[in-house]
This record gives sequence, C-alpha cells and structure tokens, in this order.
Amino acid sequence: MSIPVSLPGDVLAVNGSAASPTVARELHAEALRSGKMALPVRARAGYVRTPDDLADALCTWPHHDLPWLPAGARVLEPSAGDGALVAAILRANPRVTVTAVEPHPVRAQACADRNAEAGADVHVTTFEQYAAGAAREGTWFDAVVMNPPFAVAGQADIWLEHLRAAWHLLRPGGRLVAVVPEGFAFRSSGIQADARAFVEHHGTHRPLPAGAFAAAGVQVAARMARMTKPVGAAGPEYLLAPDLSREPVPVPAPRLTGAAVLDTPAQAIRGGWHDGRVLRYHGRCVLCGWLLWGFDDRQNDPRGPLSAFSAGFSMRAEEYEMSGPAVGLCLDCANTGDRYRQALDRAYQHWTAVPAISA
Repeated sequence: MSIPVSLPGDVLAVNGSAASPTVARELHAEALRSGKMALPVRARAGYVRTPDDLADALCTWPHHDLPWLPAGARVLEPSAGDGALVAAILRANPRVTVTAVEPHPVRAQACADRNAEAGADVHVTTFEQYAAGAAREGTWFDAVVMNPPFAVAGQADIWLEHLRAAWHLLRPGGRLVAVVPEGFAFRSSGIQADARAFVEHHGTHRPLPAGAFAAAGVQVAARMARMTKPVGAAGPEYLLAPDLSREPVPVPAPRLTGAAVLDTPAQAIRGGWHDGRVLRYHGRCVLCGWLLWGFDDRQNDPRGPLSAFSAGFSMRAEEYEMSGPAVGLCLDCANTGDRYRQALDRAYQHWTAVPAISA
C-alpha cells in the first residue's frame, strides 16, 4: 500500500534518538509549555527499533518456521515501526506475503519504502483497530513475528493486549514469536501470571542476550516468547499420536508447516530419493510447540528432508523403562540440558512404571 508521507532528508538527535525536525520542534514546544523535557516520540509510543541481528534470529530456526512456509503464506507484523522485522521476514522467506501495521505515519512510510520491492502491505493504524477489523472480516495469518510496545501512557501492559490480538488472528498450526518484557517471567500479578501460564501451555519463553537492543540505542531486559496454535487434536498435542488410518496424499516433497497439518497430515512422497515413503504429522514439542513429523519407516534423521521437524528426538517411555505415550521433543530442546530435563519432568507426568516381573 502506498503511504503519502515522505521522510525528511535530514534528522536531528533528540534524547539520543533520531527524530525529524518536525518532531524535534514539537518536543521543544512541549518543553516550553510544561517546563519539563518531554519524552521522545519513540518512548511515548513504546517504540524501540528491532536491531537487524535480533530480527533475523526471531525469524528462523529454532524460533520460527518462516523459512519453510509456502509461497503466498500470510505473515503478520503488528507493530512494524520502520520495517526492520518486515525486512527480516522477507530475508528469511521472500515468497511470503507480509502485512505490517504501524500507527506512526513517518515510520509507516519508512517501512513501506524499505520493503517496497517485496510489496509489503502497510496499514497506518493502531493494531487494536486493525485486529478488530481483521477479526470481523475473518482475516487469518499463517505466522506472526512481533516486537510490541511494552507500555504506553495509560496502558502499562499494552504488549499483552497485542499478543492476545495477534494470537486470535493466527491460523491453527501457525507459529507466533514475540519479544516480551523480562518481568513477564517472574511477576506474580494475575494478568502476568495468566499470560505466563498461557505461553507455557502453547510454547516457551527464554531471555534475550544482554545488550540485544544496544544497536537501537537502548538497554532493556527482554525475553522471547514462541508458541504454536493448536490444530484441534484431542488431548495434549505433545503426546505423539500419528493417525495411521489416514490415506496419504501424494506430494512431490515433504510439507511440514501448520497448513500441512490441516491439509495433508499424511503424505506419500512421489519422486526423488524418497519416492514411496509415507510421512505423517506426529504432534508438537512438549516445550516450545515446534511441529514434529515422521516417516512410517521411522528413519527420521534430521539431516534428511525433515530437518528440524524430525520427531526422532522425542521421548519414548520404553527407553526409560516406563509405560505410556511418546512425548514430543524437538531438536533444539533435546540438545539443551535444562530444557531436556524440563521436558522429561513433563513426560513422567504421563508415564507409569513398568511392573517388575516377580521371581
């Protein structure tokens, strides 16, 4: 979408941040009226630019499945700023269609200009207004990547509202990755505790490195939350239960994303090295919600076509001298000691000890 706002050719530094001459004059005028130096627009709007290295990390494995989404998949960036995350989305997968939402017209124009070649669809409005309209129209997205404002005047937890609204616009099986405040991990207030329980039910969260936003000129402690929306299976989706009764649909290559879970959960590979093999959706990782797939022949080497989607790292009760269902575990969580132990603790909640054989 073309936005009729041009960026100024020169900028001034305001409180260590880049600002246009118009913004600088507004800040100075406000200071004269009130006798106090106003916050820069960035702080008042809760805006902090996502550094490019962090943006790239949010958009790929082990956090997001964006690189595997098919051409035309719809991706939402609900607080786009100047388009840093939009650009990272398109670097991860230039075949997807990106919808960006940004209320500040100058930043929205910068986002549109930066991603003009890819044709990103930029909406100049608040995310609350956009989400309400999208919900009414039945607009859905295959993926979400977001760095929402943490707080603005009168809305101390606006990031929670944005997270909730984005989740509602996500398709079943879709992946959402968001930057959230560090305090989300330990605050005990009802709204924070409920949000933490919700994220941990659908995925996981981890701290971002110290200085993750240093390139944006700020020091802020933050975390990354990553979730996968349920596809509607009965029971916890991390208890692996491939549907062996489904007739495989012929496909030229494995399809591993959320849309495939709904459309082709059983696939018969036709052609190439894997001709004749049958692939099925197994479930999700018990911790981060990553989608897991496996071949009927159980040869699920991640160096093959399954890559990080392999169910081969999942925990099977018999390997621990227990009885019960297999519990999903992805490559990333299986290779991290603390998360592996956390996953095993959850698995034991679904397993029972095998009775000893009496002499």
